Amino acid sequence: MSKPFPYKKAGREMRFDEARTWVDSYRKTCEKQVKPIFAEGFSKEVLMKMFADDACTGIRIYHGQQNGEPRLLLVGMDKEGNDMHRSQRGLKDDMPDDGGGSGIYGDGARCPEECGSR
Repeated sequence: MSKPFPYKKAGREMRFDEARTWVDSYRKTCEKQVKPIFAEGFSKEVLMKMFADDACTGIRIYHGQQNGEPRLLLVGMDKEGNDMHRSQRGLKDDMPDDGGGSGIYGDGARCPEECGSR
């Protein structure tokens, strides 16, 4: 039996040193990859579009692959912790072909390819 979804408490602001430890640990595993991906950025516009729906109380991030490279997919969540993508079945079962109006966002800017200078 699954635990009730803690939608009001999911996530927290982390201390920089703790986050740095997580990132450094992950990057060590990336050193073995031919083309490492450290992060993926999404615009404020994308996030605002997701939160424009009043029923959206959070974001779930799915890990995926495109041409063998890791990618992130963002899907809004309702207050019960359910995905808000517009599909009759779960994300794993039915991804829309054209993406239009799906409620699923991806194709962010990948780092280190598309990062700022800091």
